[in-house]
Amino acid sequence: MDSVQADNFLKIRSKKDRYEYFSKGILSTSLYSIGMDSNLVFEIASKVEQVVIAASEPISKEKLVQIIKNEIESVNPQLAERYEVYEGEETYKPIIILLAGVPGIGKSTIASQISQRLEITNIIGTDMIRQILRQTISSKLIPELHSSSYEAYKFLKPKLNPILRQSIVGYEEQCRHIIVGVESAIQTALYSRENSIIEGVHLAPNILNPSVLTEPHVKMILLYLEDEEEHKRRILARGTQVELRKADRYMTALTEIRNIQTYLVEEATKAKIPIIETSESGRAVNKIMDKIWDRIVLLDKGEKKEEDEEPSN
Repeated sequence: MDSVQADNFLKIRSKKDRYEYFSKGILSTSLYSIGMDSNLVFEIASKVEQVVIAASEPISKEKLVQIIKNEIESVNPQLAERYEVYEGEETYKPIIILLAGVPGIGKSTIASQISQRLEITNIIGTDMIRQILRQTISSKLIPELHSSSYEAYKFLKPKLNPILRQSIVGYEEQCRHIIVGVESAIQTALYSRENSIIEGVHLAPNILNPSVLTEPHVKMILLYLEDEEEHKRRILARGTQVELRKADRYMTALTEIRNIQTYLVEEATKAKIPIIETSESGRAVNKIMDKIWDRIVLLDKGEKKEEDEEPSN
């Protein structure tokens, strides 16, 4: 029997002798969600499908889960533990993922990939929060809010505009206004138990309320791009795709953007926030998935342990 026939006709017995249908596609999606490599996903899903086909009668859903777990455990016990959590009662919910980093390093792309793998539909960009605030707060009242993060220093009041590290001070001032909206979004997600991703340049570790960083259901990760030439290439590519964000603006301000990145790395290191390099996006996504699932497993166990949060490149 081929895969299409198996997906259509292989019955699984659920509670009270009701029946569901086995789908290798749905199983593959589940395995992908726990951070499994695509090649291993195909291998495990195919093996499980063959076990279901070979059964003389429909197996129970509980037995199917155990079969899947055993197959995973034979190659990776850590992934087996994740799968058990994935199939459980979701006692870990919610998980709020904060992805920080400067423009042009791949935050939005990575956030989209993480959301697909974890099946998270609620994605919030700090740029969106800034835009909402701009519509409600006059530029005369808070001019630095109505500029780019890397140009905010140009609009600071004289007493806040130092001779050194101007771009950093301007960036911090803009972040202080936007963080209020970020923290409100986090509290809403916690209250409604909705898994969420918040990404953006305004997630400065030293500006966020410390209680956010110590909240077990919040996982913050800083993304950075080490190679300046690669940063330039990505900015130029981004400029051709996003009409409202011209590449020349980023290129002109690249020094300020890179200075803000250095500052964020310094602050993340102090706060023991994981730091992940994004030059290889696939590798970065895998590392992020590992960090997120480490937290999810701990939450599921109901334990508050000290994680290894040493910055990792």
